[in-house]
Amino acid sequence: MVTKEQRLLASKWVDYQSDPKGFITSCLDVKPEYFWPKMEEIVNSVRDNQFTIVPACHDVSKTFTAGRVAVWFKSCFNPSTVVTTAPSDNLVKNQLWREIHTAYSGAKLKLGGNMTTLMWDCKPSKHILESLNSEDKAQWEKNFAIGFSTSPDTVSEYATRIQGFHNLWVLVILDEGCGICPAIWKSVVESLIINKRCKVLALGNPTDPIGMFYKACQPNSGWNVINISVEDTPNFKEGKEIIPGVAGRDYYDRMLKTYSRDSNTFKIRVLGQFGSYLEGAVYGNEIEQVIKQGRLCNVPYDPSYPVYTFSDLGIDDPTAIWFMQYIGKELRWIDYYEANNEPLAHYWKVVQNKPYAYAKHYFPFDAGSRSLQTGITTAEQARRLGWKVEVQPRVDVLPGIEFVRAVLNQSWFDSEKCTPGFEALQAYRWQKNERLSTEEHPVYHEEPIHDWSSHAADAMRYASYVIQLHKESLYKPRTFDFPREHKKPMVARNLIYAR
Repeated sequence: MVTKEQRLLASKWVDYQSDPKGFITSCLDVKPEYFWPKMEEIVNSVRDNQFTIVPACHDVSKTFTAGRVAVWFKSCFNPSTVVTTAPSDNLVKNQLWREIHTAYSGAKLKLGGNMTTLMWDCKPSKHILESLNSEDKAQWEKNFAIGFSTSPDTVSEYATRIQGFHNLWVLVILDEGCGICPAIWKSVVESLIINKRCKVLALGNPTDPIGMFYKACQPNSGWNVINISVEDTPNFKEGKEIIPGVAGRDYYDRMLKTYSRDSNTFKIRVLGQFGSYLEGAVYGNEIEQVIKQGRLCNVPYDPSYPVYTFSDLGIDDPTAIWFMQYIGKELRWIDYYEANNEPLAHYWKVVQNKPYAYAKHYFPFDAGSRSLQTGITTAEQARRLGWKVEVQPRVDVLPGIEFVRAVLNQSWFDSEKCTPGFEALQAYRWQKNERLSTEEHPVYHEEPIHDWSSHAADAMRYASYVIQLHKESLYKPRTFDFPREHKKPMVARNLIYAR
């Protein structure tokens, strides 16, 4: 039985389902003259498409628009669930949900429901809910909007939780999409968006040229892409302030005095384009040169030269292993392996099964520490397995980063086998100082973020220390560990690379 309250909630704004601009300018707090073309393009895309993504520069009202989209969808589609997330609590509370609160409180008509900090509860009364059948009750129980952050330490929890937000209508807003963890993207796209009544709006600054946000912006991704540049704004086009708070010529000219138009920062923050490397990347310049100079290519194994392995060992974290040959003063990274929660024997088996002739295997300094459970070191465990390992001394992060920068300048990476490790090096970034950073000038701590990219980066740091200190012995190794099925070649072969 359909109740009067249900009819009211479901149909009060039904005429505006096809007219988001009309709802936002007639019922909310936006003047029609301030509703500029890119805002209209975004709201119409959410209306017409399952997947909308907005790579945009700073101060072009993208979060302002997303907040009004959330209120439009929650008001006009019922029963519905609106889920918003961002990489940090600050972004959720003080940006997107601040806009949702502003739109709600400034509405020209009463929107109903109960609004709290990160929840807009629009459920019917308990009496009405108890009168519904089980399917309808489940949908109306989730008739709300909710916001939460998905920091690295909560991503597993929320990746599971977000899968449970099914409803008749669903809208997910991924704010600052470049910082959203891959597990959240996967949960949303694969588990939550199941039909045309379920929609996603992802938006943010295009700071990461390799992640899920970047991939969704590519042709044939299935996402409707709306790029926003300062050059698109009415304030820029008219050369004066038409819409308060939106960037224009002043911002454009000020940034151009500091950064060239082709610079990474100008592309990201002014043109709304992806830069050549991740903003705040530790190895941004070096990685860019590897790509530009064609050193990410086919780098085959040469059996005339030995292979060295460099590992970062994790217990609860992943273990990462780089495989390298030093040939003609070039560092050739021919392979990479990473896995999580596997015993040491698993990694030794992986190394053994590769068709490589090994010279040495390097473990990090903590492999020399005795386990409280076993009383022996990880290195000793490896040696008992038959793994001839050498433990390196401790390499501090900042000096180690300088070692890596020098090594990357003479490195070649196999574009197939080393892709996961190379992408991790691209993604390895400094921790942002939120207190001192501005939209124009981000400031970073002298400390990289510990996330999925850290393991490959740490293994490379250990490798670079060995390489910088022992180049000659690596170049002229004394011993090989040839696999049984592999015969030692009589003549060294020179490789030819397509540069």
